[in-house]
Order: sequence, then structure tokens, then C-alpha cells
Amino acid sequence: MKKLLSLLLLLSTMFGQVNDKNFKSSINGGMVVAVFTSEWQEQPFDKDILKGVKGYQDCEIVMVKSEDAPKVTKKLRFRNFPSMALFYDGSKKETWKADMDGELDIDNKDIKSAIDDVLAEDVF
Repeated sequence: MKKLLSLLLLLSTMFGQVNDKNFKSSINGGMVVAVFTSEWQEQPFDKDILKGVKGYQDCEIVMVKSEDAPKVTKKLRFRNFPSMALFYDGSKKETWKADMDGELDIDNKDIKSAIDDVLAEDVF
């Protein structure tokens, strides 16, 4: 089952078609960082933020265009883009929201630390 979910996640990210209908299945397979972008965002997304995150503790990355997933974007209260959320087995664990200028004040160490914190909770 986990292989099937991984395959679905891979296919959805390859074609950039994560939307309201398939979002849950895209984030339901372990540790996933969802990056929300918008065609009207102030700043382009700095991919260096994710350097070394994909594969760290089996983490996957999902890119979501806010226009394709308006319900999910609203539920997460993302208003400025790019913004990010960390999910573990489909449950939201952390969010990072851009400021009004589209700046995300995080780096890959912050994301890895959040992943480690989530996994440490899973032990107890």
C-alpha cells in the first residue's frame, strides 16, 4: 500500500496536478513537505530552502499551485506565497507562511529540525 501511495505521489508531483481532490492522498504517505505557490506571488520560490530535505527521514516534496487547490489553501490559511506545510501521515504538523513581501524566513535546517521533532513525538 505504501508503494502505491508513493507512486501516486510521484505521478501527481511529476505532472504538477496536486489539487483539492487529490491533496489528501498526496500527503498521506509518511513525511511530506507541501510547497504552496501562486502565479501572482511577490517572490519566486527559493529552491535552496529545500536543499537536502527530499529523502531526509524519507521525506517527500509536493508542489501545489494555490489556484489548483483553493480549498486546501484556504483551510491552511495561506494568503501570501510561497508558503509551506509539513505533514506526517496526512496530519499537519507545521506551517511556514510567507510575509507580505513573499519572504519565507526559514532554511533547510529549520525544516529538518521540524521533521526530527515530529519523529521524536512518534516514539512516545
